[in-house]
Amino acid sequence: MIGYLNGQYLPQENIVISPEDRGFLFADGIYEVIRSYGGKLFRAKAHFGRLSRSASALQFNHTDFSYLETVCVKLIQDNRLTQGDAVIYMQVTRGVAPRSHAFPPIETPLTVYATAKSFQSHLQESENGTRVILVPDQRWARCDIKTVGLLANTLAHQRARNSHATEGLFVRDGAVLEGTHSNVMAVFDGKVITPPRTNYMLAGITREFVLGLCGELSIPFSEAPLYESDIMNADELMIVGTTVEVTPVIAINGENIGSGMPGPITRKLQKAFQEGTA
Repeated sequence: MIGYLNGQYLPQENIVISPEDRGFLFADGIYEVIRSYGGKLFRAKAHFGRLSRSASALQFNHTDFSYLETVCVKLIQDNRLTQGDAVIYMQVTRGVAPRSHAFPPIETPLTVYATAKSFQSHLQESENGTRVILVPDQRWARCDIKTVGLLANTLAHQRARNSHATEGLFVRDGAVLEGTHSNVMAVFDGKVITPPRTNYMLAGITREFVLGLCGELSIPFSEAPLYESDIMNADELMIVGTTVEVTPVIAINGENIGSGMPGPITRKLQKAFQEGTA
């Protein structure tokens, strides 16, 4: 596989990152993951816009990464991924410098890395639904920045896996916020509810796309708090994101949601999403 590092396209096994890179030492970095359908990037400009916002929030010395769209396209082509589904991972760190909590000199070059690989959608979960658990939110207070500091997410996700679930939904002060790598949407009486954007959650690109589909399909929706005390009474539940797309949730903590089967609004949004990425 061919990857990208600081302006060079190299075999993946030849890519080397310094042990003094601040992404390695401090998780001082940001990232984005973009899906490619048949060689076409999904919502690329939105992803690069979020990458720029993350870079600005971390006070990086460079915040315009729109040029990486060309890099992504080339990685798809060079790795022969134009005919199927693929995923492109991009990571930007503050660069290489002697270990110090203080920022390095402003002229320190950022480390920019990208790679692409084929991706198989989770068809069984998409068709039959998946199971999730609720987990306490122990992350920091700037979850709206897409940083590489994902230890809390990793621990919560593994907790879900150990519970025979595929995702953990974070709960803070009684409110369900998002999953470890997805956003969450519930359906009550025909209306889609998703938690509002705050510093405690990441505004997903797929989330925005699905809300747009709700508008196109005349499905009522709103961004409003989704409380733990109410979520078990939802008629339908779904997780949405780059890798899960639109996946029905049929159970939380072992208890069925609604009928315990994917619901009609979820199915309608799944179909529209598939048509929108064809």
